[in-house]
Amino acid sequence: MYSTTVYLYQQITKVLLVDTSGGYFTARYDPVYAKQLTVNKGVDNVLLFEFINQEQKPVNITGSAFVFRLMSQNGDRVLVEKDMTSLSNSLGRVKVVLDIEDTINLVAQPASYSIQRTSGDYIQAVYVDANSQARGDCNIVDSVLPQFVPSHELTIPTIYGKAQQLTPGPTNYPDWALTPPPVNTTQLTEFYSSFIDTSHQSLTTVKMDLDHFTGTVKFQAAQDYESIWYNVTDSYSFFDETSTQYFNVVGFYPLIRAAFNNSQGFGGQATAQVSPEGVVTGISLSNAGKNYVAAPKVQILGNGSGAEAIATIGADGQIATIVVTNGGSGYLPIQYQGTQQATVMITTGYIDNLQYR
Repeated sequence: MYSTTVYLYQQITKVLLVDTSGGYFTARYDPVYAKQLTVNKGVDNVLLFEFINQEQKPVNITGSAFVFRLMSQNGDRVLVEKDMTSLSNSLGRVKVVLDIEDTINLVAQPASYSIQRTSGDYIQAVYVDANSQARGDCNIVDSVLPQFVPSHELTIPTIYGKAQQLTPGPTNYPDWALTPPPVNTTQLTEFYSSFIDTSHQSLTTVKMDLDHFTGTVKFQAAQDYESIWYNVTDSYSFFDETSTQYFNVVGFYPLIRAAFNNSQGFGGQATAQVSPEGVVTGISLSNAGKNYVAAPKVQILGNGSGAEAIATIGADGQIATIVVTNGGSGYLPIQYQGTQQATVMITTGYIDNLQYR
């Protein structure tokens, strides 16, 4: 039986309630500021808060009333406003519940929040973030109850970047095309199409098919095309992998791209022997190549079909053997090949059928 461990998680956040008594503190430590909150759409979100002072001690909140506001990221729109409930006055503990009705119609987005305290004649802001002070970061996500999102195909970008004009674009771009070749000005240049706009979703899933792929896959993000790309996932390694893989990218980013590196071996060359009946009977290795970390993909191309072969490598990173597992049929000479009836192609595999949602 297969079992999975899951967690029932409580978001308990310590925030700084500035003392208004006018008393003097003999020692003041660095204030504790809140971590980023997460609000899941379509469920009840119970958010717990503990109020502490500059000495990082609990604040007695007897006689205080608190209001929680969920706002847009730049703080110009209130998305949800709710009164908070006291759990322990002496320990400074309160909670707010954002229920299904509060969140179901919200758009998944990076947002912010604030807490207001009213006590007697004082109306205070609670310090929840070191930089924004009275406004903290919050992500509204749809991972629990998502709406249907269709998958979209990803395409391979061109080196010309985003230019779509008849004249060449900038002479250099950071990171991805430092020295672009001259652009053919007689036709429109192609644009950089293999990107994902995830500025309004917190979880992006990318699907791809690996065909005997050896190399690494990682995902990067940038603010725009002229920005330096930076890693937003780990680098995943594959060795002669044939499967469908799914990758999750967490976070709101204006642009995301998939970065591949399959330069894990090169130089292998071989020739095929074909019988008069058009069946591939063997493969002779003419160059063992070098630096292979896994068996490369062997393709048999020509005017026929069905031929298959597998390779093995030695401890020195060179191809040791290539064995025909299916001779196929119909491999007859064609004009551009001359007397050669089948061509052997050795690669470190492919990735295709990229889709995202």
